[in-house]
Amino acid sequence: MKKILHFVIKVKIIFFLFLTYANSETFYYSGGCFWCTEQDFEELKGVKEVISGFTGGTSPNPKYYPNQWGDHREAAEVIYNPKLVTFSELVKHVFKTVDYEDSEGQFCDRGHSYSPAIYYKNEVQKKIINSMAPKTSKVAVEKESKFYPVREEHQDYYKKNSLKYYLYKTACGRERRLKQLKNVNN
Repeated sequence: MKKILHFVIKVKIIFFLFLTYANSETFYYSGGCFWCTEQDFEELKGVKEVISGFTGGTSPNPKYYPNQWGDHREAAEVIYNPKLVTFSELVKHVFKTVDYEDSEGQFCDRGHSYSPAIYYKNEVQKKIINSMAPKTSKVAVEKESKFYPVREEHQDYYKKNSLKYYLYKTACGRERRLKQLKNVNN
């Protein structure tokens, strides 16, 4: 009887996961520190999960250790339900949460690995991104490439280490700069 109960529970879990992810799509972008990009998108209705990692480069098997992520950018994989949030809404949210005028990094994080980018799957998505970009945008628009999730300790960092994350985010001036951009463009 116990084995049957365990089997039924496993089947229910698999069925739930199938229903959760069956109608999902992925969206990739880089917006500086992946701890911040993760929080920015997990609060959006229709977003099921955000995974921190690396993408956009050619170096094999990037890792979050000094000088081991090669030419990749820190990035977020956004798993979303397209019936609840559109690709266009995700792109719009990127431009609200990054310093789109800075191609040399984001806020206090400097260098290519922290530079902003939005990745597209096809020409339609590329056109959407380009049509929504603010006039002064320096955000790279690139073809989607392989995504490498980062170690578990960096997933949901803003939840697991909320005080450290808050201090980091505040010290970097992220909110202050985003407010400046919003005031200029309203």
